[in-house]
Amino acid sequence: MTKIIVTDAVDEKHVNKLRSMDGFEVDFRNGITKDELSSIIGGYDCVVVRSRTKLTSDIIEKATRARLIVRAGVGVDNIDVEAATRRNIPVANTPWANVISAAELAFAMMLTVSRRLHEANASMHSGRWETLKFTGTELSEKKLGIIGLGRVGREVAKRARAFQMTVLASDPYIGRDVAESAGAKLVSKEELLTQSDIVTLHASMMPGNVHLIGRKEIETMKDGAILINTARGEMIDTEALADALKSGKLAGAGLDVFEKEQMADPRLTGLPTIVMTPHIGAQTREAQDRVGREVVDVIDAFFNRHQLLNVVNEGRIAIPRTR
Repeated sequence: MTKIIVTDAVDEKHVNKLRSMDGFEVDFRNGITKDELSSIIGGYDCVVVRSRTKLTSDIIEKATRARLIVRAGVGVDNIDVEAATRRNIPVANTPWANVISAAELAFAMMLTVSRRLHEANASMHSGRWETLKFTGTELSEKKLGIIGLGRVGREVAKRARAFQMTVLASDPYIGRDVAESAGAKLVSKEELLTQSDIVTLHASMMPGNVHLIGRKEIETMKDGAILINTARGEMIDTEALADALKSGKLAGAGLDVFEKEQMADPRLTGLPTIVMTPHIGAQTREAQDRVGREVVDVIDAFFNRHQLLNVVNEGRIAIPRTR
C-alpha cells in the first residue's frame, strides 16, 4: 500500500479521488505543525504540500520512506530541493494550475492602484462621496515592465496588449523570439525600471532574486511609477518600498506576497496607496480545481505508470522504483 500525506489545503474532491484509486492510502492533515510532521513523515511514500508547509532539510532527512514530494502549486522555495535530490526523491509541482489566476490578480492590482479603487471604496464605506479626490490614471498607452517572462508573465503580457499598453520584459532565461511572441520587447532590467510606468514581478524565487527590487532599483524607477508583486515577497525590500510610498517616489503598489507571511507588515499597513492581499494568487475555484487534478495526475503517473511529470530535479536523480 502506498501511503500519502497531504499537509495543506487541497480540494477535497481530488483528495477523495486519490483515496478511491487502488493501492493508495491517503492521510489528509491540513494544518499539521512542523513538529507533528517531523514525527510521522517517515511513514509515508508521498508528501503533498502547498506553500504553508516548509519541507526543510531536517524534515526531509526523516522522510526515510518517501519516494515522491509534490508541491501543489508552482514555486518550490518552501522545499529544500537539494536535500531531496541527495535522497534521490523527485520533487514535482503543478506549473500550469495557477497561471491564469495569478495573471488576473496582477492585472486587478494594476487597475485598482491606478484608478485608486481601494481608496474610493474605503471612502464610500465611511459614508463620504468624494468624486474629485480620486483622480487616477489609465493603463492605455502606458509602459508595463514585466520582470520574469515565464508562464504567468506571458499571460500578463497578453492582457496588457488588450489594454493598448507597451510591454517591456526582462528575463535572462527567455529569448527575444519568445518575448516577441508574447508581444513584449526584451530589455535589460535597468532599462525596464527607468522606462516603465508600472513594474510587475513574475520571476522565480532563487537566492540571487532576494531584494531584486531594493532602494537602488526604486530610485531608478520613474517618479510616480507603480510596483506590483504577485510572485514572492522576498523579491522586494519592504523598508525601501515603504519609504518610497511615503515620499511619493512611487504612486502606489500592489502586493499579494510578503517577506514574512502570515501577517501584514506594520511598515506597510495604513499607507493609503498600497493594496495588499493575503497570498490569494491561486485562490480561485478554477485554479484550485486545476491544482487538485494536476496533483492526482502527478501521483498516478509516478506510482502507476512509472512516469515523472513536472519534476523540477529531473536529470539529477535516478528514476526510483515506485511499487
